[in-house]
Amino acid sequence: MASGKVDAAAQSLEEALAHGYRAAHIELAMLLSQPAAGMLDVPKAVSLYEQAWRDGVTIAAFQLGSLYEYGVSRSGGIKGYLLDPDGSRAWSWYQKGADTGEPTALARFGQRADEAAAAEPDPTRRILHLLEAFKYYAAAAERARTEDWPDDAWRNWRYRRASLARLLAREGMMEEVAAVYQGVRRQYSTPAL
Repeated sequence: MASGKVDAAAQSLEEALAHGYRAAHIELAMLLSQPAAGMLDVPKAVSLYEQAWRDGVTIAAFQLGSLYEYGVSRSGGIKGYLLDPDGSRAWSWYQKGADTGEPTALARFGQRADEAAAAEPDPTRRILHLLEAFKYYAAAAERARTEDWPDDAWRNWRYRRASLARLLAREGMMEEVAAVYQGVRRQYSTPAL
């Protein structure tokens, strides 16, 4: 797939699926939902992601959330979507992922809380959004750490967690930050089964 041989990649992924390699659902769905790959089959991509989810591949929830959040544009410069963006479905899938402790879904909730804080005119509510963002970034980083993800994959979550902790400490929220962090460590310090 990385070398641009999409037909060969699709065939290899189909073979991997036939041999029970559950994660191949994700890779094939990604291939089938990218207009640039030239193999668009959005219904099959959704079905593959959903099957991966049922098979316990939790990243599928994040991938489905992202697919629904951004939709799938038509290829060839044609305006419109093959799959219209659907925020409700997107956040439903992100929530399923977060409920299982899937790191990218947790980080997406952190990003959303960060965005809400930036748009919030009320200082008290802004701080609450920032504390929520801290919680989700801390959870994403903790889960990635316990699952032994490569450092580069979750470095930005750690940095954002640290930045938020400093910002909240300047607002007199050090005790709240410490309590949230301890709760996150208790909840997410062991890998998901």
